[in-house]
Amino acid sequence: MYIIPESLTADIRYNQRLIEQYKKGEISGAQLKSNRVPMGIYEQRQDGHFMLRIRCTGGLITPQQLRRVAEVGAQVNCSHIHITTRQEVQIHDVDIDDATPALLRLQEVGLATQGGGGNTVRNMLVNELGGISDRQTFDPYPYAIGLTTRLIAEKDSWSMPRKLKIAFDINEEDANFALVADLGLIPLVRDGQRGFRVLLGGSVASNPHKGWQVFDFLPEKDLFRAAKAAKNFFNLNGNRKNRYKARIRYIFYKNGEEETRRLYLDEFNKLADDPSLDFVPAALTMEHKTPSFAPVVDKSEDFKTWKRRYVKKQSIGEGFYAVIPFLHGNTSPDAVARIADFLAEFGNDVIRFTPRQNMQLRNIPEAYLPNVYQFFKGLGLTLDVPVIINNLTSCTGADTCRLGICLPKGLVKGIRRALEKSSLDLDQLPDLKININGCSNSCAQSAWSDLGFSGRIGRVGDHPYPAYTVWARVNGKTELAEAIGYLAAKDIPQFVADYLGQYLTAKDRYASYDAFVRDKGAEVIKAAIARYQDVPSFDDDKNYYFDWGADEVFSLTSHGQAECSAGLFDIIELDLATIKEKQAALSRPGADVEKLLREIVFSASRMLLVTRGADPRTDDEVYANFESLFIDAGIVDAEFKTVVEKARHAEPLANDRAQIEALATKVKELYASMDDSLQFKQAPSKSPQVGDSNHQEDKELDAPSRKKDFRGVACPMNFVKTKIELASMQGGQVLEILLDDGQPIQNVPGSVRQEGHEVLATEKVDNYWKVVIRKK
Repeated sequence: MYIIPESLTADIRYNQRLIEQYKKGEISGAQLKSNRVPMGIYEQRQDGHFMLRIRCTGGLITPQQLRRVAEVGAQVNCSHIHITTRQEVQIHDVDIDDATPALLRLQEVGLATQGGGGNTVRNMLVNELGGISDRQTFDPYPYAIGLTTRLIAEKDSWSMPRKLKIAFDINEEDANFALVADLGLIPLVRDGQRGFRVLLGGSVASNPHKGWQVFDFLPEKDLFRAAKAAKNFFNLNGNRKNRYKARIRYIFYKNGEEETRRLYLDEFNKLADDPSLDFVPAALTMEHKTPSFAPVVDKSEDFKTWKRRYVKKQSIGEGFYAVIPFLHGNTSPDAVARIADFLAEFGNDVIRFTPRQNMQLRNIPEAYLPNVYQFFKGLGLTLDVPVIINNLTSCTGADTCRLGICLPKGLVKGIRRALEKSSLDLDQLPDLKININGCSNSCAQSAWSDLGFSGRIGRVGDHPYPAYTVWARVNGKTELAEAIGYLAAKDIPQFVADYLGQYLTAKDRYASYDAFVRDKGAEVIKAAIARYQDVPSFDDDKNYYFDWGADEVFSLTSHGQAECSAGLFDIIELDLATIKEKQAALSRPGADVEKLLREIVFSASRMLLVTRGADPRTDDEVYANFESLFIDAGIVDAEFKTVVEKARHAEPLANDRAQIEALATKVKELYASMDDSLQFKQAPSKSPQVGDSNHQEDKELDAPSRKKDFRGVACPMNFVKTKIELASMQGGQVLEILLDDGQPIQNVPGSVRQEGHEVLATEKVDNYWKVVIRKK
C-alpha cells in the first residue's frame, strides 16, 4: 500500500482552517474550493452535500482499510459508497463539518483523499489482472504503489496546470488504459532487464488522442525520473489560462510531436544524474489466509452458472478470482462493513476495484467459492445475469452532474431490461464493453469502449428530446472509437439488443468482435440508426421527450444545464460580497483601514468587468480595464479615477475613504440597474467592448449579421461575450459564434435559449462548434 506523506496532517488541518474561515465569512466559497477540491472533497449537485474521493492505487485496498471506509461512511451518515471508473472509492453526501474528522480517520489506516480532484496527480489505473495472470510481463502493482508514494510526497503534485492521469498495463499485447493516459506505462523486459514503454499525452476527453511514445524502453530505475520529468515538463509548458486546452495532449497539438518530445526529454535529461531519483518498486506485504469458518457445499445450478460466468482460475498463485458486480458501483456503508469483515478472513490481498465499477476478489480457495457466492447473494446483488449486463458502465449524468444533458444511469436500466427480455445468448459476449456518457465529455470513456454512447440534444420543431451519439471502434481494438450517428434515447435499448443480435448471428464468421466491427460494424450501426431515424412529434408520442427514469419532459433547464448565467452572476456576487464585508469591517476597532480600502477599490474595479467581456489575469489589468471600460467610457464618473490610480500604484488611501465608499456605492447601483442584456440604465447606448470590431449590418435577415470566434474562451466568459454581441443587435438579426467542444457547447446554447433568443443551428466543425442565433 502507498505510504502517506508526513505533510498530509498539516494539509488536512489547513483545509479545516479554511472551512472555519469560510463559515465565518472571512473567505469566499471560491477560495475554499481551490483548496478542498485538490484535497478530494467535492461538492455534489445539491448545495452543501460533499463527497470524499479516496485514493486506491490500481483499486488495491485491504479489508481493514475497507472496514474503515464503511465506519467513516456510517459516522457521517453518508447516503452510499461508490466505486469509480478510476478504481477509487467515494463516500457520498458528507456534511462539510464532518470532512476533517473523516479524513483523519482514513489517514489512520493509510488512506488519503488528497489528489482526488483538481489539477493534481490523480489515482493511478492498473490492469487488475496484475499479480494473478501469467499474461503479465511482470506485476505492475509494486511499481504503481511505489510511484504513488514518491509522487504524493511532492508539493508540486497538487498544483499542476491540469490533472495528470497515470496508467499501468500488464503487457504490450493487452495494452489498454496506458494507451490513453497522460502518462502511460507498459511493462517490457529487454535483455533480462525490466522496464517500460512510455507514452505521453493520451486522453479520451474532448479532442481525444492516444499517447505519443517518448521511450520505447525505459529501465525500471528511471520510472520516478520519467514521472517527475512529466510533471516538470507539464508545469513549464501547460496552458494555465484555458483549462479546456490545458491537458498534455494540447502541448503536442500546439508544438507537434517532435518538438514536444524534445521538450519532455530535455526535462528528463536534467534529472539523469541525480541518484536520489532512482526508483525501487514497493515491497508489498501480502498475506493469504485460510478462513476460520468451514467451506460450504453448493451443488445448485445457480451456483454453477455464476461460477462459469464470474469466476476464473488464477494462472499465478493457487486461488481463483471472481468479479462481484455493483449496479453503478454503488452500495451502502453497512454492506461495505459486512464485505470487509467477510473478506478479512482471506488475508489482505483479496480486493481490487475495477474500472467497470465492480470489485475483483482474488486468492480465493476453490472450496470457498460457494461461501463467496452465498454471501454476496445474501447482500441482494444481482449475480444471475450474463456478465455483459452487469458490466454496463455510465457516468452519473444529469442526476448529479451540472454538465449532464441526459440520464445515462436510467438508460443503463433500460438497456438491462431490454437485454434480459431478449432471447440472445449473451454469455457469448462476456468481454464486450458498453459505456455511456451523459454529455459530450468522456467521464465514462465512450470513445474507448466497444460500443459507446454520449448524451446530446435532438430536436423536432420546438421540442428538444434526449439523444445519444453512437461510438464504435471501427479502426481496431487499440484505436479510439468513432462517432457513427445518433439516436433518440428512447430507442437505444432496442437498438443495442438488435445490434448485438446481428453480431451474434454473424459471430462464427469472425475471429472476434473487433474483426466484425472493422468489417461490418459501422455499416450495421448506420443501417440500424436509419431504421430509428424518424422521431415522432411531441403531439404524436410524448414518450420520446421523456428521458429514461425522468418524470418530467426533457429540458436543459430541469437537468441543471445552461449554467452560464449562474456562473456570470456568481463572479459578480463574489466581489459584491467582498465589498460589503470590507465596508462593514472598516468600523471595527483596530481595523487595518488602509488594507480594507485597497480591497474595496480592487473589488469595485473588478466586479462588473465580466459584463464587458473582459477577463483580466493580473491586478494591473483589473484597474486598467476598469478605467478604460467604465471610467473612460462615461459609465462611472471620472472623479473616481484618482482613487483607482492610487490603488493601482499602491499609494496611501486612508484620506480617500469617503471617495472610495462613493465608488463602492456607484458600482452597486450599476449592478442593481443592469438588465438581462448586461446593459446599465445610466450607461451610454454603446459602450466599448473588449475585442469589439466594426460590423456592417447584413441586408439578409437569415444570413449572419455578425460572426464571432469564441474558441479558447472559457465559461461563462463565452456567454458574456455572446450577450454583449446580441445586446447591440436588432431583433431578428442573426449571430454566428464558434465555440469549443465540451462545456462551451453544452452550456452556451441553453443559456441563450433561456434569454429568449432562438438557436437556429448547432453544427460540429472538426473539433469545434458553429452556433447560429437569431436575436429575439
